[in-house]
Amino acid sequence: MRLPPLWNEDDLLELIQLGATESLLLEYKSSDALAQSDGKKNELSKDVSAFANSAGGTIVYGMLEDGHIPTALDSGYDKEVISKEWLEQVINSRIHRRIDGVVINQVRLAKSAPGQVAYVISIPQSVRAPHQAADKRFYKRFNFESVPMEEYEVRDTSRRSEAPDLAIKFNLTFATPPTALPAIAPAACTVFLAPSVSNAAPAPANYAVFNFYLDSRLELPNGAPELTGVGEASLLCGGNQYNCRRYHLNHGIPGKLPIFQGVTFGLLGTPINLLVSAPGRYLVAYDVIAPGMALRLEASYLEWDGAEALLVSA
Repeated sequence: MRLPPLWNEDDLLELIQLGATESLLLEYKSSDALAQSDGKKNELSKDVSAFANSAGGTIVYGMLEDGHIPTALDSGYDKEVISKEWLEQVINSRIHRRIDGVVINQVRLAKSAPGQVAYVISIPQSVRAPHQAADKRFYKRFNFESVPMEEYEVRDTSRRSEAPDLAIKFNLTFATPPTALPAIAPAACTVFLAPSVSNAAPAPANYAVFNFYLDSRLELPNGAPELTGVGEASLLCGGNQYNCRRYHLNHGIPGKLPIFQGVTFGLLGTPINLLVSAPGRYLVAYDVIAPGMALRLEASYLEWDGAEALLVSA
């Protein structure tokens, strides 16, 4: 599921309804996890730094869980005692280096505990890692926990800023009924998919290799003239197996500019034209690798209900 950038009580209740399991990217803590004692402050620094040193993620404070599955919101916090500003001060003073981009959401519990609040802390994967907790140790996420890093892991993480951190965003527009093939039933639609790339790390990417995976049930009326077809692949996503067409794209100097931090640009001159012949859920995915960067594979669902097309994170 996709976690919201800004949280409210309904979002927390939806986690319970869906049974969203804890993972490397999501952790639940009951309200007794935050307190004014040094021990609790140090535990907060340990957990937040572990997410930043790993892949980033979200901590929900004020949630009960059983077997890593959320069961209920608890009594929450008095915002005059545990405030957003207090959390910011503890995180900034007890983690070194300071982590950029941490977002603290104070969530009013109007239904579950009137007058009280919960907290959701969203932590990005840090390019300035590793970050040291208050006990002078470095932590990572492993099996639902924050555990100490090995010496070699600290060294590897410290080189994160020396490698690019590339990600693709698919921009989607659609039209219905399809103008190119008017004989198709009205339930079909034409989708235009435009991939753009960005780099979250200071290190530029002089070279990158992209692979795009398009659900085999999607038709390409115009082909993919700017991409190289490289056969088919089968991807497992959400417990389901998807057969996909695989397309390849190289990006490199001197023919193209390096991919610099903070710059986003389209990878193709014209969007990929897809024909969705029937309502349903279709897989759209990519992987990317660049020198020094670990392979990144991410997937989304193209959902068409007969009236609207949406792209939803898998």
